[in-house]
Amino acid sequence: MGNDLTWIGVVLRSAKSVRGLFVRPEIVDEARTACRELRLLAKGRRRNRRPTTQELTKLDAYFGSLDGRARVPMKDIMWFAIHSARREAEICRLEWADNDRDAPMGLVRDAKHPTAKEGNHNKRFKYTPEAWTVVERRPRTSEYIFPYEPRSIGAAFTRACRVLGIEDLRSHDLRHEATGRLFERGYQIHEVAQFTLHDSWNELKRYANLRPEKMRELPDGAVQVDGSKTTPEPRNTDRATTTSVALRARQLN
Repeated sequence: MGNDLTWIGVVLRSAKSVRGLFVRPEIVDEARTACRELRLLAKGRRRNRRPTTQELTKLDAYFGSLDGRARVPMKDIMWFAIHSARREAEICRLEWADNDRDAPMGLVRDAKHPTAKEGNHNKRFKYTPEAWTVVERRPRTSEYIFPYEPRSIGAAFTRACRVLGIEDLRSHDLRHEATGRLFERGYQIHEVAQFTLHDSWNELKRYANLRPEKMRELPDGAVQVDGSKTTPEPRNTDRATTTSVALRARQLN
């Protein structure tokens, strides 16, 4: 309903300023106030859903069985999303030419911004070793690393969850999983933002759904659910506590 009122306001303002029609755009604000008083409008509930290990194992096996004949390599895309914290649309816009192998870093073109809707917000982001491993094994058949439609990715993920009986899990929840993993590995807020590209702690904390039992670094040579072995970057895991995250959040605010 809130979105509907927003677009009605856009139409009325255009009707008045462009067409010169005698309409009252401010009536939308009056309607919004009335709807709030009647409790017809409210802020959307923030999701804190993260996939379980069992769910990821099922999805990994399902996508792995299809990748040989599927047009969209969902297994690689799922793990890349988990290890890179990239949105579907961002994943599909990543270009080979923008990668810096020495860092390694990539570039998100026209990155989503919570307030600045206009303009091309190009931002550099840091690859995790696992995300870079996924990129390195992708074939170079296009200027894009993942030359696919974001809607196709979302539809394939939704279909897989339905087939596997996984309830209330969306492809965007993989970004929550990615951000939670970064905190659990020991990265602090300002470091996590280099991966996720959040501009503020208020935005980033929506994704910081930590699992206390995971607040440690993976051992060297640990086998991931996707079957790959990784050697984590050395971190001071003593800093990776919920208390330190909270203290740093208050400092930033």
